[in-house]
Amino acid sequence: MDSDSIVMRKLVNEMAERSQKVFERQASRQELDASVRHLLPLVFEKGLENVDLTMLSPEQRCQITNAVGDELFRKGKLKDALNAYVLSTNRERISEVGEQFELHGQLSEAIRCYKLAADEEHLLALGMKCLSKSRLKEAMKAFHLVDDKESLEQVGEQCLDRGKFDLAVEIFAASGNAEKLVTAGDLCVKERNYQVAYQAYASAQDYERLNALASLCVQAGNHQLAARCYDATGNQAMVAFLQENT
Repeated sequence: MDSDSIVMRKLVNEMAERSQKVFERQASRQELDASVRHLLPLVFEKGLENVDLTMLSPEQRCQITNAVGDELFRKGKLKDALNAYVLSTNRERISEVGEQFELHGQLSEAIRCYKLAADEEHLLALGMKCLSKSRLKEAMKAFHLVDDKESLEQVGEQCLDRGKFDLAVEIFAASGNAEKLVTAGDLCVKERNYQVAYQAYASAQDYERLNALASLCVQAGNHQLAARCYDATGNQAMVAFLQENT
């Protein structure tokens, strides 16, 4: 089977799955609306956030918020639908909202939905997708939420290759990879990005490099950062000297 046929089959399968979910949602709504149907027009008119539902049973509140969420979802008002589904703690629907955000390229919003739904399967898949498309910040978020350290390391490597040193330092600091932190710090020094170099060396607790960086900062006139470098190494004498003489 050629690649075009595989892609076409995948698209058809995805469309069929989405259609099935729509049918299931509509059937579910018809069942749920029976006991709260007369309340829904008022809720839609005033807005869910402006209606007091506390006198209703938990089941009725859940029915109403899900029905409102379904209507908002149908209209494409994804953020409002998400708020409704969060109120009813409907994880399945929350993940469906995330899928729609993902289809529209709103990956940070999709990650937020999958996080709220505790949907690790979708988070991992989206992380891989972001990594393949070099959406490194989003990939980092997704992999961090599922504690996928191996994939996080891959993101960190790509960040180094692409010169995104601040993100690389954040990743390697979280994973405790001192060797990669030092590598990132050295690259930052070459670029004269002393602030991120400090963060890398401090996270790696490399006092020798911090002292060397402090000297570079003094030469560059960045006495405040130099003092921070010396402070990280415990060299309070040099901190005091800089405070008194600069």
